[in-house]
Amino acid sequence: MPKIVNKLILGKNIKRIDIEAPQIAANFHLGQFLMVCPEKGSEWIPLAIADADPRRNIISVIFKEKGPATRCLGALPIHEEIFSISGPFGRINSPKQFGVVVCVATDVYAAQILPICKAYSRAENKVIGIISAKTKTELILEPQMRIACHKLLLSTEDGSYQRRGNAFGMLKKLFDEENVNLVYSIGDTEMMREIAVMTKERNIPNLIQVQTMMVCGRGICGSCRVKVKQQVVLSCEEGPEFDGHQMDFDYLKHRMERSCHHQEGAEPMAGAPWIFKRFMEED
Repeated sequence: MPKIVNKLILGKNIKRIDIEAPQIAANFHLGQFLMVCPEKGSEWIPLAIADADPRRNIISVIFKEKGPATRCLGALPIHEEIFSISGPFGRINSPKQFGVVVCVATDVYAAQILPICKAYSRAENKVIGIISAKTKTELILEPQMRIACHKLLLSTEDGSYQRRGNAFGMLKKLFDEENVNLVYSIGDTEMMREIAVMTKERNIPNLIQVQTMMVCGRGICGSCRVKVKQQVVLSCEEGPEFDGHQMDFDYLKHRMERSCHHQEGAEPMAGAPWIFKRFMEED
């Protein structure tokens, strides 16, 4: 079984755990995620791989404790084994040279934007990072982001650290200062929608990563479906990266609202065939 080898508290209810998982570390690609079952009988939860070190057989995940499964995972001590991990799943296009690339994330999603920043920097882009959170205690990975980016902008909604404001406001101001060639955004649905609209008006490419409910991670249950270019696709197979200008954000919001009641609140997988029925219903 995969074993926890290190554990850190990064912010308010936000933890990082390093896991010994040789096969996953050896086969990991940028932007992929795992399905994690912390202990027997608990729910499976999708978690992005924040980092991987094939030489040490280590992978890292960063998550916010917000339900029974993530709290269970966060409570596991160092040297404890995790019941089951499957993956890696998902795919992301290889970063290309665009010029000025702005990477935007809010809250715990900074964990997912960090490897994106590193990858676009390696592709010889000028990477500007924007991370925002409600409070200073929820703003994570500042030192790592400063290393990964040529420039980093920070804000908190309550003004407790750096600028007062949100990620969208900082990006809008940045457009007056930089000739931006690509915006990559990860966060809540409304933030990504606003950025998609603004970049489309300016004819600037926009990539996003969607955060959907997932029950299986293998394209079987249909719970992670989204609508792109008026076609329904599964984010576990076709994503999690999509063109923000082609995403149907109304459909995405609808799917998230339908699933939020069950996210980390449903019965364990072994006894929950009704979840599959619900998520396969027509919208």
